[in-house]
Amino acid sequence: MKNNIKVSVLTVLLIGLTVDVSAQQVNRMQDKAKGDQQGQMMNRADRQGQNHRHMMTQLNLTNEQKEKIGEIRLNGQKGMIPLRNNMQEKNAQLRTLKMSYDYDEAAVNALIEEIGELRTAMMTMRTARQQEVREVLDEGQRIKFDTMIQFLGAKQQGSRMNHKNRKG
Repeated sequence: MKNNIKVSVLTVLLIGLTVDVSAQQVNRMQDKAKGDQQGQMMNRADRQGQNHRHMMTQLNLTNEQKEKIGEIRLNGQKGMIPLRNNMQEKNAQLRTLKMSYDYDEAAVNALIEEIGELRTAMMTMRTARQQEVREVLDEGQRIKFDTMIQFLGAKQQGSRMNHKNRKG
């Protein structure tokens, strides 16, 4: 009888310790994921700023061109914020729907369509902004600009492919 009580007490203690350790691990993983997302967002913003500064230096812009391009960039960023926020919300909803016990294929597909429309809107806006910048440039600057845009696009595409390969 005493042995049964001892075994029961030890079992309860072990279960309690296991649950506590598991909860701590989950919390650490969640904190790391949040940090990674914030880090990725900061890294993206840093890279975009670096790319912009590098481009402005390489193009040898006049002060008037710098002002015009700065306005174009600012207006583009203002327009892109709601689209990015909406995209993040839709992606979160999609993750939730895909992991739901009551998987609804129609709802998932509808959300995927909405995400596609947002991506199209973002790409359209980005392309329009690039065309506005091109109009401010002279012929030589335009050639450099187009080359840099092409290089950055290929670099980003390669980065996405490497990121996908790392995930498995």
